[in-house]
Amino acid sequence: MSNAPASRPVEPSVAYFAAPLCRNCGAELATPYCGRCGQKRAQRLDLGAVRAEAWQSYRVFEFGLVRAAWRLARAPGDIAREFVLGARAKHVHPLKLLLIAIGVQLLVLAQTHHLDTRDANLSRVMELVRAYANWSFSLGIFAIVGASLLVLRWRRAYNLTEHLVLGVYVHFLIIVANIVNQLPVLVFRDPAFLAAHKQWSAWPMDAIEALIMLFAFRQFFQLDLKRDAWRLLLAAAVFIALKYLLVRLYSYALVKLVLAQLA
Repeated sequence: MSNAPASRPVEPSVAYFAAPLCRNCGAELATPYCGRCGQKRAQRLDLGAVRAEAWQSYRVFEFGLVRAAWRLARAPGDIAREFVLGARAKHVHPLKLLLIAIGVQLLVLAQTHHLDTRDANLSRVMELVRAYANWSFSLGIFAIVGASLLVLRWRRAYNLTEHLVLGVYVHFLIIVANIVNQLPVLVFRDPAFLAAHKQWSAWPMDAIEALIMLFAFRQFFQLDLKRDAWRLLLAAAVFIALKYLLVRLYSYALVKLVLAQLA
């Protein structure tokens, strides 16, 4: 049995990014661009860097997108950590993935018509409610980042933007899970099935979303399942509580906004 000390987990720092190494492939850097993989020298993420990289990643549809999404489903936390630590050329930008997922989600929501009504007097109300409520799924990202900051902020030296990278990757997977949950409605149009799906489909989603988040958190923060199980459970509880609170606040604001437009 080896007595060698365990290697210290790598964390983002000024010294880490100042080293003359490509953080995508590990090659030594003599110029601002890597001679092996072509990636520009990585800098620590902040809001300006994320905005610039998102602008440069203008090709939304590319051949490796599906493969990248599959890799993300298998190791969301590892990919988020690698992206934060500088390996950005081999991973799809999180904002690109999120925008694609939001676009597909809105198309699916437009087809499911969960808020349809045959009452002509309520049609305008329902259209207003649907227009604003369709965006309620975006609240999840704030709950994810909130749970990450409140529970695991002290576990690693990540800044707010780096927590947001994790949140965006996780939220992409959560949106995909919700899209899959709605797909049967696009195939089976029987009224009885639609009513049953509408009543029961939402119940397991909170648990599924929490499990996706915990899977990513464990990888991103390099947690030991036995030693840090209580941290993961606390993060799940904070996520569910924050999402519940945000949905309630959003619903209250939505009612006020719709009533104001109908006045």
